[in-house]
Amino acid sequence: MKRFSIFNYNAFMLTLLLVCLNCSSITYANKLNITNNKFKDETVQELPKEVFLTFDDGPSVNNTQKILKILNDNNIKATFFVVGIKAEENPTALKELSNSGMCIGVHTYSHNYKKIYKNLDAYANDYEMCRNIIKKITSKDPVNYTRLPGGSTNLIISKTNLSLIKKALNNKGIKYVDWNVCSGDADSHEVPVGKIKRNVENQCKNKKIAVILMHDTYYKHFTVESLPEIIKYLKDQGFNFRTFENLTEAEEKELMKLEIINKK
Repeated sequence: MKRFSIFNYNAFMLTLLLVCLNCSSITYANKLNITNNKFKDETVQELPKEVFLTFDDGPSVNNTQKILKILNDNNIKATFFVVGIKAEENPTALKELSNSGMCIGVHTYSHNYKKIYKNLDAYANDYEMCRNIIKKITSKDPVNYTRLPGGSTNLIISKTNLSLIKKALNNKGIKYVDWNVCSGDADSHEVPVGKIKRNVENQCKNKKIAVILMHDTYYKHFTVESLPEIIKYLKDQGFNFRTFENLTEAEEKELMKLEIINKK
C-alpha cells in the first residue's frame, strides 16, 4: 500500500510538471506571436496618399513667383527642377523659392537636347553648370534628385548615351525623377485651364502616390490659373503634399517600385 501511494504521488507530480511546462510553452509561444504580429504590422504599414507637385523649366520672370504665392497661401511645398540659363536671368525668383523652403533640383543648364545629350561629358558639364549656378544664387546645394530633359526614357538621345548618363548619375548618388501624372500644360503654347485640371484629376484617380509634371515658364499663365483648383482637388482627395527633399526610405523605395525614381 505504501509503495502504491508513493508511485501515485510521483506519477501525479510528474504529470503536474509536464502540464506546467506545456502551459509555459504555450504562454511563451503566444507572447512570441504577439511580438511578431506587432513587428509585422509596423513594417507593412502603408504610406498615406502623397502628391509631389513638380515644376520644370523655370524660373521665369512672371509665373514662378505667382506659383510661389499660391503655394505659400496654401501652406504647401513643391519641387522646382531648374534651368540654369533661366536662373541666371531670374535670380530673384530662384532666391525666393529657396527662401520659402521649396525644393530645388537640377533640370539642365541649356535645355538644348542636341548639346546636352551629345555624349556623357556634354551632359555632365551641363549638369555641373546648372548645379553651380543654383548654389551660387541660393547659397545651398540642390537636392540629389534631378529630372532629365524629356524624361529618363526619351527618344531624343541614343539608348547607349542615355544608359551611360543614368549609370554616371547613380555612381554619384544622384537619382533621376520622372512622373506618373502629366498636366499636359506643355502640349501646346497655351493649354486651357479646364484641360489641365481634367488631366490632373483623371490621372490622379486610384493613385496612392502622384508625381505631377507642370511648368513655370513664361507662357504658362494657364498653369498658374489652374493651380488653386488643382490644389483644392488634391486636398479634398486626402493627399499629403511632399517634395523630394528629406524623403524617407519608405517613400524612396515606393517611388522606385513605381519607376518614378531611377526608371530602367
